[in-house]
Amino acid sequence: MREYRFAEFLTESFSALHRELPDVHARMCRLLCPREVHLDVGGEGVSLRFDDDAAVFLEGPLCPAIHVRTSRAAILALVDARSTLIEAVMSDELSLVGTPVDLLRFHDGLMTYLHGAVRAPSFPDLLRRFRQPALLMREDKTF
Repeated sequence: MREYRFAEFLTESFSALHRELPDVHARMCRLLCPREVHLDVGGEGVSLRFDDDAAVFLEGPLCPAIHVRTSRAAILALVDARSTLIEAVMSDELSLVGTPVDLLRFHDGLMTYLHGAVRAPSFPDLLRRFRQPALLMREDKTF
């Protein structure tokens, strides 16, 4: 089974949010505008710049206001409400670097995204595919 990369998940989830809950997508973008965010999830880097109504995927980081480093497992813990953003940061499962104002906006944008995700019809399938490598890794540990 081919690994469903974080960049693919993020691209498809933003598209689903834009298509299925455009008001939520627009609110997330407005909250994060005009910031660039660089995410490193398990060594895979993704850079985005937020405009008033769009998240623009970049070829690489230009001048990120916010740097996020985390893992697939930490993201799933947030999505499943097994962890809060603060708990993930305090346990070093998630690293956030930016000014206090930028980090507060990131928090608000992330919460908007997550609240939309639980209401969007496409997200269960996206999350199922995103979970696959984590499930396979857990299964491998039982041998």
